[in-house]
Amino acid sequence: EIPGATGFASPSLPREGSSATTSWTLNRGGRYGFAGAEAILKASPASERHTRNTLVFGRSPRDSVQDSLTGGATRGEMSEAAPQHPRGATLDEFNAFIQSGGVGLNRSAIRDDPDKVQELAEDFYYLNEDPATSPNLRVDDVDQYSFLMDCLDDGNTKSNASLSFALFRVLKVLSRKAHNRLALEDNDMKTVVGYMHKPKTSQVASEVSSVVLNMCYEKENVVRFIKCKGVPFLLDFVRDLDDDVAANAAGALQSLSYQEVGREELRELGTLEILIPALKHTSVKVRTRSVGVVHNMSSDVHSIAILREGGAIKTLVAMLSAPQVHICGSAAGAIQNLSREQQSKREILEHNGIPPLNDLLFGSDVPTQVCAAGALINLIGPGLESDPATGVQLPHHKAQRKGFSKLVMLSLVTGMAFHGLFSEDDD
Repeated sequence: EIPGATGFASPSLPREGSSATTSWTLNRGGRYGFAGAEAILKASPASERHTRNTLVFGRSPRDSVQDSLTGGATRGEMSEAAPQHPRGATLDEFNAFIQSGGVGLNRSAIRDDPDKVQELAEDFYYLNEDPATSPNLRVDDVDQYSFLMDCLDDGNTKSNASLSFALFRVLKVLSRKAHNRLALEDNDMKTVVGYMHKPKTSQVASEVSSVVLNMCYEKENVVRFIKCKGVPFLLDFVRDLDDDVAANAAGALQSLSYQEVGREELRELGTLEILIPALKHTSVKVRTRSVGVVHNMSSDVHSIAILREGGAIKTLVAMLSAPQVHICGSAAGAIQNLSREQQSKREILEHNGIPPLNDLLFGSDVPTQVCAAGALINLIGPGLESDPATGVQLPHHKAQRKGFSKLVMLSLVTGMAFHGLFSEDDD
């Protein structure tokens, strides 16, 4: 039997740098990149939020910054030489400036020189914007980002849209690293969600959504985000007229729906009723991430009827022929899951879903091929197990089903072998 056949297609996670124009015949994608209501939440004061640093580093933020300025020595004793990272790989310069701001007129870098804070944030972002070349991403350690969160907590930052935007782009870069996502605390999530209430600009809303997309790669952060009542904001954002806001909000919803607790929350809040129309959005990026959410939600048994009754099946069948690998792959995964329900199965067949699924068997994207194979077995296989006129099941009917499964597997392997031998990437 094909792995996953007659079972659910596994949920998928969004990727910040995924191409919106990639042909479905390209090599398989994977989990190797990130993002890219009324409930205002007050962030805790700075004095209450730095327990993270004691837990992670075993010392205070001030000690950590002082170490960076003195070459790694701590309180008069020499430590082993710290590894030399390229300039901009860490937040050392940013953190040092925020700390030194305490000697200014207002004893706050944000109040004394917000332009300099923004400049340092932008310098860090531009050096680390591309995950493929980001020096920060290559440093396998937790970043000291408490000062960044303090800046975001500051009321002056919240009223300054350009500064907020710059700081959230820094946080987006940092949240690409698992170490940083795992170091997140409840107060940090409250700070992030606080910016989702009436964001100053579309740019801020877009960047905050990207941060949520990244943070919610971890189940613990999905739970935090739900507790902070952040989902309703995303449901507002996904309907925004700005394509970037809508796409990044859909990406965040895809991260949330990867976890069972997230799927339950999204179902209860009516996410599918909002996202089904987005499957026909004019933006390829919005469609890509919306169908990713639908794919994930289709693994929730209680969501299958919602998708069918909402008219999603016809659109999903059409998406099987999309030129974008992530769109047709997610559509195939959703079709595989939906095909377990008899009413959905009939509707898929009525909309002529077999031919495009058959075509996907001979692509080169392995997850898409497996989903297509599983869907075909779910759709056609049961009809081979008994006489279509009498319903009587005889031994040769079971052999028919088994033979069909083997034929699908052979087609799948043939497609893999063909693209392995004749890949366009070969010299």
